[in-house]
Amino acid sequence: MPQTRDYQSPYVPALAQCPPRFPYLKTDAMSEYQLDVGLLTVTDVSTVSGPMRREEDLMSSCTNSLKALLGEFVDLPTEVKKTKYESAMTLVQLPQPVMQLPREKAPPKPKPLTAWQKFALKKGIDIHRKKANRVFDEDRQVWKDKWGKRAREDRDKYDWLREVKPGYMPAEDGGDPFLDDRRAKQARLEKQKKKEEHNKRRTEHLMQAQEEVKHLSAAARNLATASNGKFEKTKKFKKNTKRLA
Repeated sequence: MPQTRDYQSPYVPALAQCPPRFPYLKTDAMSEYQLDVGLLTVTDVSTVSGPMRREEDLMSSCTNSLKALLGEFVDLPTEVKKTKYESAMTLVQLPQPVMQLPREKAPPKPKPLTAWQKFALKKGIDIHRKKANRVFDEDRQVWKDKWGKRAREDRDKYDWLREVKPGYMPAEDGGDPFLDDRRAKQARLEKQKKKEEHNKRRTEHLMQAQEEVKHLSAAARNLATASNGKFEKTKKFKKNTKRLA
């Protein structure tokens, strides 16, 4: 019994927008092909009416469509690249695909705003504004950094003399302005280190509390039956829970 096939190609809407310099439509004596060189895809879009194609006709159509696809590589730009084994390979630059394939996974979700970003949006602060690190020194007539490694080196290089006011009192016995600054910096570093250790311990406690909540939730699920969990299968949290008597 003769069979018919009415085929509608998914490329038909996209072909109307494809560049004219790439001939995506090829025709031979038996079939009509649509080429998408960007995806290395060839589609037989010919309409078959009448008896079913023979195996020889299908093989011939497949061979001709593959030849039509490979023939498009002649006019594409190429590049010869050497490999680490002292051999050369030819790279072909493919055009933009005609058919738009869907994403494999969902688009990434936006990251939640930090506390500083929320505060900046509330106060109207431009968080993407780049601050200028260079400032002109009128005394030396040079440009210098306001912060960073070079700024610290510049301050240490030219900070060899300070004016001591009459009412100056050193922070500790035997101190001076330079020693006071060094001690204040050391105190700030120690304070920051203590804060970091405190935050680390706090994070560990929170993680431990979350694990305990997971174990309690698992125990509640096991016991939420008419038999009070007696006939439930062993779960991965079973070893860390106790059944009620």
